[in-house]
Amino acid sequence: MKRLTLLLLLCYVGIIQALASVFNVTEYGASGNGKQLDTRSIQQAIDKCYEAGGGRVYVPAGTYLVGTLNLRSNVEFFLETGATLKATTDLTQYQRHNSELAGVFYTEKANNVSIIGNGCIDGDGMSFMEPGKEKIIGDQERLQTRQGLDFRKVKGKQGDGPLYPKDRYHQMIVFSECTDITLKDFKCVDSPYWCFVIVHCEGVKIQGLYINNNLMIPNSDGIDIISCSDVTVSDCRIYAGDDAIVVAGYGWHHGDPGFKNILKPSRNVNVSNCVLQSRSSGIRIGGHDQNPMSNYNFSNITIFDSNRGINISVSDSCSLENVTFDNIRIETRLHTGDWWGQGEPINITAMVLVPEKQKIGVIRNLFFNNITCVGENSIVMIADKQTQLQNIYFNNFDFILRKSAIEDVAGGNYDLRLNVNPKRTLYATDIPVFYIENASNVYFNQGNIGWDGADMPYHTYAIDAIDVTGLRISNTTATASPAHPTFPALRTRNCKQVINNIIK
Repeated sequence: MKRLTLLLLLCYVGIIQALASVFNVTEYGASGNGKQLDTRSIQQAIDKCYEAGGGRVYVPAGTYLVGTLNLRSNVEFFLETGATLKATTDLTQYQRHNSELAGVFYTEKANNVSIIGNGCIDGDGMSFMEPGKEKIIGDQERLQTRQGLDFRKVKGKQGDGPLYPKDRYHQMIVFSECTDITLKDFKCVDSPYWCFVIVHCEGVKIQGLYINNNLMIPNSDGIDIISCSDVTVSDCRIYAGDDAIVVAGYGWHHGDPGFKNILKPSRNVNVSNCVLQSRSSGIRIGGHDQNPMSNYNFSNITIFDSNRGINISVSDSCSLENVTFDNIRIETRLHTGDWWGQGEPINITAMVLVPEKQKIGVIRNLFFNNITCVGENSIVMIADKQTQLQNIYFNNFDFILRKSAIEDVAGGNYDLRLNVNPKRTLYATDIPVFYIENASNVYFNQGNIGWDGADMPYHTYAIDAIDVTGLRISNTTATASPAHPTFPALRTRNCKQVINNIIK
């Protein structure tokens, strides 16, 4: 009897302790009516949870109008099913970090912090856009294209965007200099800028997120993982006007919140089992990077109806190395409007961006295994003379270049913005299935390179290579374009150590 009484007492104490570690935001004054600003009440619940040593901040069903919230160490922020945090359109309610406004969450130097649950974070992004007013490319750039001023022109209907933004907050959810972050199961919609930036952090787990940004909104990235280490992203669906997933090594980014100019490598990032759609790139790696990047793995990913599939670039002194792609399905198309990119399933470039920074890093050791690409432009690999693309492997692949429904206003061009050479930003060019320039050790094994109705005069070779040392093609079927049946499948210019075992 005494043992039973003691057991019941211990259970009772445990229940009391568990209840004490749950901080319901409504008990601190949050209304959840979608009209009253609830930022202060929710922040009070977060602060009380932190002061108590940690626990759960509980957000029950309702719509909570908020400005910027700051999570803290050992706080689990739980969004119940039916709970929505809705971003206010009053920009005075957002905190300024660096020179720009942060959005719904800004969290820095926190440990063991999470956002979980089946609720939603709504950025109300379309409220920060000019309705019906789309951005267009400048005249000087368009004049270099095959279509001139008619490049990507839309007649009598709305195109693919992007819309002009009004004043807006920037990254909707920011984690800076944090450790042990968990983001799981909730939904994000309609971010007016990047949805997430996770920068200078370690130990990040992202699982089961559904990010549905409006495809007409510029800069509406899904998840940006910048200068972080030991990161896992899995089982996410991301639809984004800009890049769906970014992994890079920036130390600073145009005064955006969270960036601290910290020298911290970007490494050990694993992304798997995701479905992505983007008006820019499904996966973007690198850019204007001040930190070295290495050891990334991407597997079991579908990229559909996108502008670019995989976009890999360096334009600063730091290099990128050791990246693996396994079981990737990519489908891209040409788009109208001022989006960077031109329908490339895979785009790999090392090109100078800033004139005074002529030294740029190397891209090396990229492994593509079991890759299917169907696109409306070339797979592109280009490096400036200051560097080189090194050790690029394609095994078990199928690359198809198909006819575009808008080739009359967009076809026959490359878009390599941004780089320092104006003649190689946006320009008319021939379109092979695969274009390679300035590389060493590029291997193709066990695959197919072909065409699906792409028969314009500018459609040319299966592979067009210039300044490549160590080009080896084996167990691969390939043909030139139907527009040029007498062309060889492979054209080489100033190439060395070429082994061509294409099966026609």
